[in-house]
Amino acid sequence: MASSKVPRSNSYRMSKHPHAHRPLPDYLATGLKRLFVGINPGFVSSSSGHYYANPRNSFWRLLHEAGLTSDLLGPEEDARMPALGYGLTDMVKRPSRGAGDLKTAEFVAGRQRLTRLVRQFKPRAVCFNSKTAFEGYFGKGSCRSIGPQEVSFVSAPIFVLPSTSPANAAVPLAVKKRYFRALKTWLDELDL
Repeated sequence: MASSKVPRSNSYRMSKHPHAHRPLPDYLATGLKRLFVGINPGFVSSSSGHYYANPRNSFWRLLHEAGLTSDLLGPEEDARMPALGYGLTDMVKRPSRGAGDLKTAEFVAGRQRLTRLVRQFKPRAVCFNSKTAFEGYFGKGSCRSIGPQEVSFVSAPIFVLPSTSPANAAVPLAVKKRYFRALKTWLDELDL
């Protein structure tokens, strides 16, 4: 006799994981060289308790290949970032399946929180890991192109990277790598 149970998808099981809806901690310190700002944690990252933990997310690999870290770090080493001069946070702290699940009010609250963090910790540069994260702060349509921006964030210059999320599969890895290398060059030119 055939089973009448409907199979559950991985995303359903992940959303039922006991840690799946916990926000990730901010990794910050005063005087950071750079602050990386993501959109929000996905369920894979949230359930692991680490930034950019989805095996298909290229953040850690691109950071290393661009020369921004001497060692290839993994998500489980995210707490080391402040010691390297980097901070990690998100525009919205609530984990979700994707950015489309987030509400406008969450971005408004995220703007206020992020402003407080930047004023308190004074990073020398802010790097948004996606156009969506940047526009979550500065408003829809404010990102004209990926790369250095004409606006600053509490006097810190801003760079926008293409999202490293697997959901951004339309942007090839080679293009993402080019922007991470451009970030490295930009930071070196600014002596940051």
